[in-house]
Amino acid sequence: MPKTPAYFGNFPFKPSEKKAALITRETMKMFIYTPEAPHASDLNWLLVSTDKMTVGKYQLAPGSHFDPPDIHAGDEVYYVIYGTVTMLNVATGQVVELNKSDSILLPMGCVHKAYNFTNEDALILFVIAPRIWDESGPPAAYTEPMKLYKYDR
Repeated sequence: MPKTPAYFGNFPFKPSEKKAALITRETMKMFIYTPEAPHASDLNWLLVSTDKMTVGKYQLAPGSHFDPPDIHAGDEVYYVIYGTVTMLNVATGQVVELNKSDSILLPMGCVHKAYNFTNEDALILFVIAPRIWDESGPPAAYTEPMKLYKYDR
């Protein structure tokens, strides 16, 4: 299981040091998720990660996706700033296409993947509350079979 970076839950301050904080482009944490598989990752900017919520944005390049599927210890909301993202709930097979200004609620425990099947970048704002991951950290893999619907013409 990948180790959760120390700044999750502690950025821009530790829970014991809460105060109003100005977040600028220069102070955001930039990272690739997941760093172990950059070819199947997304580019992220972390705005805030406290003991109560995590807020950031991530970019999916044309033709890309993130893997392994993600699962959070809190509810997650996506808001598409630009581009088109196709969301897959790998446990149920549900697929939803999100376009600019669309949002989706991913309840706690919803195992999901995001794809960009277009020729344009996609940028997504995300908010997760109360916690991004449990004590075990981010998922290293998804071992259950992914449920996919068959499409017949």
